[in-house]
Amino acid sequence: RNFDQDRALPLHVLAAMLQDVVMAQSVVESEPGIRFLKKNVPSAGGLHPIEAYIVARDVEGLPPAVYHYRAVAHELTKVSNGTEEIVSLSHRLCAGQDWFAGAHVLVVLACRFDRNFWKYRRHAKAYRAVILDAGHISQAFYAAATRRGLGAFVTAAINEVDAEKALGLDPMQEGVIAVCGFGWRAPSMT
Repeated sequence: RNFDQDRALPLHVLAAMLQDVVMAQSVVESEPGIRFLKKNVPSAGGLHPIEAYIVARDVEGLPPAVYHYRAVAHELTKVSNGTEEIVSLSHRLCAGQDWFAGAHVLVVLACRFDRNFWKYRRHAKAYRAVILDAGHISQAFYAAATRRGLGAFVTAAINEVDAEKALGLDPMQEGVIAVCGFGWRAPSMT
């Protein structure tokens, strides 16, 4: 679970990971104003309410910062930056789990609850569907990382209050569900 701090992750590897897991492969407009994303991961009701925020700690050619991943455009939009801020934020996001906080890339999975709640009529099954979606995404990151020789993790032991502040989320509309991460494995496990 520990990561190689002496080796940066190539930007093309990050791009491929995002493309494999959270990029919208197509957009279907069922009627005017009603759009559904098609992705490589399943989503309850086909709604894909989970947004990915990237905490880039050590990626070649990408300044250390927090980015919002735009799934349709396959691009990153900077949310905040600063190397020291990113290191501190990584530790806070992972609730002090140093072995996770050192990953080259952290992916914060945040739900836009309104995407699911309108369909499920604010029923408890809407939240269960969101949790399943986060599970699908995290497991897809594991598979994509393994295919590339990377280490990966997912944790729900997170500091969602700091995450919501860092990402500028309205906690009444959006919430952090889990943090995934990946990067080069350290030569020896500690």
